Parts: sequence; structure tokens; C-alpha cells
Amino acid sequence: MTETAPATSTPSRSGLIEAGVIVVVAIACLIFQLWLPSTHVAEADYVAVGEVLKNEGQPGDAVMLAPWWTERARLFAPEAMPVTGYQGCESDSLETNQRIWLLAEPHQPRAGLTSFMEKFSPGRSEVGPERTFGNLTLRLFQNGRFHPTTFNAVEQLPAAHLYLQNGAGERRDCQFDGVTHHCPTGNIGVEWHDINFAPHQCIRFNGPAVGLKVTAEFNGVPASQVLALSAGYIGETGYYKGPTIGDAALTLDVNGQLTNLPLLQQTIALQRVEQRNTPEGATVRVSITSTNPLGRDICFELRGFGAAP
Repeated sequence: MTETAPATSTPSRSGLIEAGVIVVVAIACLIFQLWLPSTHVAEADYVAVGEVLKNEGQPGDAVMLAPWWTERARLFAPEAMPVTGYQGCESDSLETNQRIWLLAEPHQPRAGLTSFMEKFSPGRSEVGPERTFGNLTLRLFQNGRFHPTTFNAVEQLPAAHLYLQNGAGERRDCQFDGVTHHCPTGNIGVEWHDINFAPHQCIRFNGPAVGLKVTAEFNGVPASQVLALSAGYIGETGYYKGPTIGDAALTLDVNGQLTNLPLLQQTIALQRVEQRNTPEGATVRVSITSTNPLGRDICFELRGFGAAP
């Protein structure tokens, strides 16, 4: 009898391809891990950038981060200089800041600076050469979207008259304790909140019950070329919808001239309306109504702007 040798299996073509893919991916991951430390920023470079901002910064300057998630740079900016870094910040007009320091980490993975600059650059002109500090670059821009501020409700809220009003016109005044206005619908004050990822120092309101409205009245408002009311729902509540959620609405009243600003369900971004050519000494009221006082909290900003320089 003749014995036959046991059969030996040979790798299939698909198995070889699969093994090759795994090897390639493993090598790519190894290369990435070896390369990643080269993108890190030394603390000495952060300190050097902080010194430039401290010595050359001017009142009204701001810092913008690119990419937006390179947050460690905030620790080294001068305390008085605002730092802007959030998803989509490249589209922010920063209309209250005359100059912008663009602090970038171009070597970060997926930094996306080309698309960033496409949205950031319009209306802005670079001042001086780019400076490099290790893996950081610093560029100064004149902000052509800047407008001088003539009025800011956040700063004037302590002097404002706040009250709750029913459909018959009857009022109940809110009581001010030196920091916060205490109203029947809840406390009203200046707070920092996120609206569609962007941080805003704004006036926080609770929506009143149906048939009521809360009003903030500002007297002696300076003349403004543009008076802008911006408002939105705080945080993730802008995404809420449903028959029990309700809507809110704001009204901007300048010497009896009314402009409405509705905040409908799933209003995610900050909404804005404007009135132009506000006269000197105007009486300005911002009123808020709501179809559900438990639905969502609201933040608003009210600013007057003059002409661009």
C-alpha cells in the first residue's frame, strides 16, 4: 500500500490581501505615533507668545485660536485680552475688537488652516510679518468688521428698570440687589453662556408665563448708527422641540418703534435684528414673552454701534 502525504493548505489570495492591509495600517499607525510628538508646543514658546501679547497688545485687541481646539494657549494670554476659540469661530465678526491676533498651530493633525483663512480673511488685513515660536505662529490683523460700541446693555443693566407686565398693562417691578434683578419669573442678570457653541456674556432671562411679558427698560441710550438685539436659547436647549416645549419672542422698542425677534423651536444659532439711527437719549425696551415658562432659558445682548473708523 502506498501512503499519501498529508495535504498542506496554501493561503488564499483574499487572506494575503487582508494580511497586507493589516501590515500597512500598522506601519501607518506607528509612523503617526512617532510623528505626533513633533507637533507639540513647548511651554517656553507659549510664554514667548504671551510676552508679545502683553507688550504689544492694545485695548480692544482679541486673540483667535486656529484650530479652535488648541485651548492651552488661553493660559498664557493677558487676562484683559479676550481669547476666541470655538467650533466655527473663524466666521465670527468680532465687531467689538479692532485688532485680532491669530495664534495658530499649523502642524496639528487636520488643522485645516486653508479653509479657516477662507472664512477669517474677508474684511481683514494683516499688519506686519508672521512670527514663529516653535510650532506656533502669530499674525496680527486689522479687523475691518469692527464698529465702535456706543452702548452695551450688559454694562448698563444695573441702571435698567425691569418689570413684569400682564395683558391689562399692570406692572410689578423687579427688585435689584446691586448684582441681580429679582423678578416674579426668576432672577435676571449678566452671565456667561454658550449659544450654538459660542460663549456670550449676555443677559439671562426666564421666559414668563402665557399672557405676561418681562421688560428691561434702558433710558438715555446714546445715539447709535445701529442698535442690534441678539438673542438665543442657552446651550443644548436650542435643539429641543415638541408640543410642550413652546416658543419665545423678543421685541425691541426704540421710542415706540417696534422690531420683533421670534425664537422658534430648534432655534440653534444666535438670532439678530437691528434698528438704525437711534437718536440721542432714546428710551429702549427689550420685552420677552413665552408660550412655556419652563421650556428654555434665554440670553440676549443689546449693543449700539457707531460708524466704522
